[in-house]
Amino acid sequence: MSSSLESTLDARDLASEQGQLLDLLEKLQYAQLDNVKLPQIVAVGDQSAGKSSVLEALTGIPFPREAGACTRFATDIRLRRSPESSIAISIIPDRNRPSSEQEQLLDFGRLVNSSSPFDLTVMGAAELIAPKGVPGRFAARDILVVEKKGPDMPLLTLVDLPGLVRNPNKDQSLEDIRIIEALSDRYMRSPRTIILAVVGGNSDYVQAPILTKARQFDHNGTRTIGVLTKPDLTDSIGLEDKFIELVKNNDGRNHFRLGWYVLLNPGPRTGGEPWPSVEQRRSTERDFFSKGRWSSLPASMCGASALKQRLSLQLQQHIGRHVNALRRQIQKALEDCDADLRSLGTAKSNPEEMRLELLELFYFSNELVVPAAHGYYKNPPKKNFFRVTADPKGTPAQNLRARATEENDRFSARIRADGRKFKLSASSDPSSADGESASSYSKSEYARLEVSRLLQQIRGSEFPMDSTPRAVYMLFQSHSEPWPRLAQEHKDNVGAVCNEFLHEVINYIWPQRMREPLRRHFLDSHMKALMDESERELKHLTQDLHLEIQPYDPEYQERLVAWKNQAAETGATYTEAEEILKKMLIFYELSAKTFIRNVITQVVERHLLQGMYNIFNPAKVMAMTSEVVESIAAENQETRDRRQALTAQRKAIEEAKDVCTSLAMRKELREQPDEHGDLTDVTSDEDEPQSTVNQVSRSSSTPRRRPLPSSTANTAENTRGKAVVEATISGAPQLPMAPPSVPPRRLQIAEDEYEQLDTLYNGGRKSQTNQKTDQDKNGVSPPSTCSVLSGSPSSLPDPPLKRHTSSFRNIFK
Repeated sequence: MSSSLESTLDARDLASEQGQLLDLLEKLQYAQLDNVKLPQIVAVGDQSAGKSSVLEALTGIPFPREAGACTRFATDIRLRRSPESSIAISIIPDRNRPSSEQEQLLDFGRLVNSSSPFDLTVMGAAELIAPKGVPGRFAARDILVVEKKGPDMPLLTLVDLPGLVRNPNKDQSLEDIRIIEALSDRYMRSPRTIILAVVGGNSDYVQAPILTKARQFDHNGTRTIGVLTKPDLTDSIGLEDKFIELVKNNDGRNHFRLGWYVLLNPGPRTGGEPWPSVEQRRSTERDFFSKGRWSSLPASMCGASALKQRLSLQLQQHIGRHVNALRRQIQKALEDCDADLRSLGTAKSNPEEMRLELLELFYFSNELVVPAAHGYYKNPPKKNFFRVTADPKGTPAQNLRARATEENDRFSARIRADGRKFKLSASSDPSSADGESASSYSKSEYARLEVSRLLQQIRGSEFPMDSTPRAVYMLFQSHSEPWPRLAQEHKDNVGAVCNEFLHEVINYIWPQRMREPLRRHFLDSHMKALMDESERELKHLTQDLHLEIQPYDPEYQERLVAWKNQAAETGATYTEAEEILKKMLIFYELSAKTFIRNVITQVVERHLLQGMYNIFNPAKVMAMTSEVVESIAAENQETRDRRQALTAQRKAIEEAKDVCTSLAMRKELREQPDEHGDLTDVTSDEDEPQSTVNQVSRSSSTPRRRPLPSSTANTAENTRGKAVVEATISGAPQLPMAPPSVPPRRLQIAEDEYEQLDTLYNGGRKSQTNQKTDQDKNGVSPPSTCSVLSGSPSSLPDPPLKRHTSSFRNIFK
């Protein structure tokens, strides 16, 4: 994370910025967007690792342990700062539940008080979400929300998952264990999840399933924070040194770049014994970590207070790092939600309101039909029905005129290529004709075999040497026999094109619930009427092929005379049959042009394409009966529930968008480069958190923290703007291979030390400014990456724009 982004999360205005970041997380969580991965901290651990004690240490609330009340589903724990102390419990229902069940879970929200104790309230919520004895209760995707407010609360949100179980027991079957693991895997797999891996010191950590899973989903250890509980039990199993090496990050297999923390669990309590206060727990932890081998650990990684501060800062930095990517994904989710709502339409309560809605939909549909049938494809205002770029898959169904023209071209080509019953060639070799046709002849052969035979068989009262005038018509009728079939196929193809176009219009304009009723009660009958009319027109045209009408086109005579003149010039002779065949072929070619034009004009254009103009005539809505109107526009309970859920989701998405936009438009965040590129696939595993070492090597000029005096030195990494305080209280436990042997630092800062810390910071800043000026004058190169990593005094942070003397004091208040 770059320094400017860290400064955005500086302690100078922690309350507003941290609050906004966590507010964004809450709203996204409520929206339940499948394609938006949440930046979050997830607590996972073995069921006996002491994870509940960690949560109690962070929240100050003793979570119930009776029969695993909170281990059947995810629990969202929110700590917020407020003048008044309160604890509220609510449920975010799985949006895939039935609407009635969602309402029941949403109504559960209540405050904890004397009449509603915390443990009983949580257990009641657990029974409501996942009742005991019900198969699949561990598969519940509802989220229990525990929100605690108070003046001393850090700003923190984390998700607690059911503990990992190794062996089945009376409360959890083998299938339950599998479901719990699948739930944990779903959270841990996301690259935007920081894994809080809780390991107990009462058994060898080599056997801890959580470490195996952490290595599986975070093989580089860049987004895992380790937490060791029960350190007082490690000596009893002879593994104290081994665990100390683990938390010092000296175990290569379990090296976490975000470091390790150690928490001391309170001892078992007898009946009626009160839960230890924060001061009591802090005193116990301070006493434990000041003795024995555990005293070698820095105070910045020991105790609940250090972990709480670290998690709070880490979460805000983590969310801030992904604000820009989240903004894009939230916008996409909002567009998808709007599209789903549009597909449902608006609810109407009586037939007249439904009729008005149909009138509006008919009008909007006609706005698309007219340009599509005309062929200019101009989108009406606020619509994007027609493409403005070429479709690589072919002409889109929305372009009705273009699709019909393609079919007309195809029909014309088929009549010319396949409209002849016989394939005739000019050569005397029949093989020169279409080899695929079973009826292939040369013209001379066809005249000798077929035409001569026909002339012989249709002789009448004409004089010898005179041919029958009907011979040409009869040959034409036989030769054009495929035309009706080809014309019928063309009509059906254009009808299919019209239906595909109407399908696109309905899907774009009409609510989803109305689409099928509209087809069933209105559209199918009207399209059938158009097809029937076109069928009658086509039948007239095909019947006209049997009318014996002489050609009136001068081209007929011109071509026949030219053929005879060519024969005379070359001295060629021809038989009566060959002359009759030539007349028929000329007549065929001229008639084919007329037939093609008539089919396209009178069938396709007159009845199908022109009929589309009138299909969504709003006047037809006024002619509908109330029964038909209700059949089309009325909605069922499922649609009403779906609209209600989408409306609630859209509200949550809009709220999240507003918060995200406000954050992304901050100057420091707006100037951040897009670390992870343009997210074209919102479901992909992107934005892997970058380690501190990688960030340093990426830019040697990035300002780094300066080392503190020996009295407050700390080897943990610190963020800019909180260098001194993080080092003293909540710095990340990034330990060197051989940590200095110093006594634990106290967690409280005396009143008179605030001024010294500010003076120290300002003095170091001034020193850095002078040093930089000397370097510019003398041409001295800036400090290398190695010196920055080693904590050399030459690497100082840039001064903040404004710093108050009380800035360090405000962090603790």
